[in-house]
Amino acid sequence: MQQSAVIVCSDVNMLPAACCTLLSVKRNLASSPVEFLLLGIDLKPKEIAEVESFARVHGMVINVLPYETPDAARQTRGRWSMATLARLYMDLHVPAHVERLLYLDADVLAVAPLDELFTMDIQGKALAAVDDYIMAFPEKSGARQRKIGMREGGRYFNAGVLLFDWSACRARELFVRTRETFEERSHLFQYNDQDVLNVTFDGDWLVLDLRFNTQTGLLPFVSRPAILHFTGKRKPWQVTVPWVHRRMTRRYIEDLRDTPWASFSRQPSVTRRIGGFFNYLGKRISGRTRFAQTRAYFGNS
Repeated sequence: MQQSAVIVCSDVNMLPAACCTLLSVKRNLASSPVEFLLLGIDLKPKEIAEVESFARVHGMVINVLPYETPDAARQTRGRWSMATLARLYMDLHVPAHVERLLYLDADVLAVAPLDELFTMDIQGKALAAVDDYIMAFPEKSGARQRKIGMREGGRYFNAGVLLFDWSACRARELFVRTRETFEERSHLFQYNDQDVLNVTFDGDWLVLDLRFNTQTGLLPFVSRPAILHFTGKRKPWQVTVPWVHRRMTRRYIEDLRDTPWASFSRQPSVTRRIGGFFNYLGKRISGRTRFAQTRAYFGNS
């Protein structure tokens, strides 16, 4: 049987959310044997112990892979976050026995069964992913692709959920190539590692169903999400939780209650909830053109 793993990369700031991400995957696997990995960015022993405590509370094992930020990544401080860059170095840390790897951002939650991701045929590709929200806007997506050196007219994926044929990635040294590209022209990559990964896998990835990476702007077009991706600055564990994700706040509160991170997530006040609703309503009204464009592209996906 293929050896599979799920990995999240996190520094201390996102550690509670990252562990909740892994837990959500565990809850949505019926039969697939999967290893849970956390690439811990510059974590102290106390913080690793907190991960272990969280795992014990929820009856799971999280294998923390220690990661020290390399000099090449530190040179971009101020433009690229260290946490963002860490996944470009995953191949140096993921155990050799892993053959299929599901990478998830720390602002992601699984909400429906995921077993098929670990058994599906990805048709000889090294990667399967979901179109990024920007694909609904051809002028913007085309400009970005030209800037970073992608082929004209291709597709651009969101890097919050990435399903790798990890054996193929290792054999073809795709992450070595990605780092080389990053070091050569990181000044071109406004959208961080997502840009450089799109350059590496340009035209060579399988398109997944939207439900496996339901970005916030795509919620109206996905009837049964399997993975929610809380794109944008405001997250469900914050008191400024967006209206569309308000129900997810309770999930974080409950999952963190008996852990060292019980205060990480808080319910917004009634006033904030009302304000959040009107903010959401205002955006829907003012963004009708954008909504129509998004529906035209993703409504047919």
